Amino acid sequence: MKLASPQAWRPITVDLQPITLFRKHGRMLNNDDARTLRRDWNLFTALTFLFSFGFAIYMGVFQNYLRDVQHAGPLQLGGLESLREIPGFLTAITTGTLVDLAESRVAGLGLLIAGIGVGATGQVPSFGPLIAVTIFWSVGFHLYAAMSPVITLTLAQGQEGGRHLGRMGAVGSVATLAGLGVAWVIKQVLPTLPYAAYFYLAGGCIISSGVLCMALGKHSASTEPRARLILRREYSLFYLLTFLEGCRRQIFAIFASFALILVYRVPLAHMLALQLVNAILIAVTAPAIGKLVDRKGERGPLTFYSIGLIAVFLGYATSRTVGALYALFLLDNILFSFGVGFTTYLHRIVRKGELAPCVAMGTTMNHVAAVTVPIGGAWLWQRFHNYQLPFWVGATIAAVSLVATRWLPYGSIMAQCDSQDEPLADDTVNEALEIGAGHLHVERVES
Repeated sequence: MKLASPQAWRPITVDLQPITLFRKHGRMLNNDDARTLRRDWNLFTALTFLFSFGFAIYMGVFQNYLRDVQHAGPLQLGGLESLREIPGFLTAITTGTLVDLAESRVAGLGLLIAGIGVGATGQVPSFGPLIAVTIFWSVGFHLYAAMSPVITLTLAQGQEGGRHLGRMGAVGSVATLAGLGVAWVIKQVLPTLPYAAYFYLAGGCIISSGVLCMALGKHSASTEPRARLILRREYSLFYLLTFLEGCRRQIFAIFASFALILVYRVPLAHMLALQLVNAILIAVTAPAIGKLVDRKGERGPLTFYSIGLIAVFLGYATSRTVGALYALFLLDNILFSFGVGFTTYLHRIVRKGELAPCVAMGTTMNHVAAVTVPIGGAWLWQRFHNYQLPFWVGATIAAVSLVATRWLPYGSIMAQCDSQDEPLADDTVNEALEIGAGHLHVERVES
């Protein structure tokens, strides 16, 4: 039976001390729980900023470091990227071995490993040791990358996951903006500063984020037991989409910037400025994109995402105008924010206790491509002396992804939740609600 209208209710006894209640996963939180949840959100926001700040400094200078110090070419870059992604390919296994640790502890351990490795990058004497250090920090990076969206969705308590993922993406973009800005200023003020100094600064920030991650409380960990390894047919569309995303992302992330640096001789200062503009655009658009995914569901936004990627890849495959390539570079990174739809889709269909291992398995599927695509793209570039060939492959992959997104369900998870609301049963009406030292008694009055 449905309850009478709110106007038909009247209070009988009111004896309450002032108290603030917050809703958590359909339940009400008292002040202490709300305070610890807010503390966990603040810590997670701060560590996300620190990690993105440090990693932006590292990535902002790394490819120029490869060219200027290691004198690496396309084939060496492709080989290094493929080897770096091997830990990502093994993410499902590595996170499975740490199943007894809370998600925040796994992420914190990963950040500490990544920070140490990034800081040590500037000390390697040659290309061989660089490979070893890169694989080392990649192990930690992929542990954190697999757990970060899980922690976000856990803190969100199942409410507006897309918005929260977009918000954290915006935090990361602001941090990226700050990190690239600091690197650019350092380059202008101290043009002869060795690359090692940049890597030390980056590593220190990432280690600090790991310390903060270890301090996260109970709200950052799922209350359900975690499975070690998950591979289910019902998640096959998620696996396919993340695999295709890995293919196309690796092509653009590696070869778009390296083409600007190696073919068009774009200097470090210009690349940092490009990354600065990119970070500003993402910070502005990522929260709006997350809200759009929450409101419309994944099907429409991810379809638009795939169409946009086809246009970006075709542009890089046909244009030789540097200004146009700059614009396409920025457009691709804005479109990347639509990728939150993959995680919210999984969150919609996943079984209890399987979110973290499923995200880890998705990372593994993503990195099946990440291990093979860089070396294949580098071979095409070097064999045929044409940097545009990998982008033709990327356009084809984006077209396949467009077809796959049409298999996604219609509607949003918010609409599903609204349609599943049930009226309260009669036996819940005449209950006393104990709150703190007082109590509230309500009674239904038939009209």
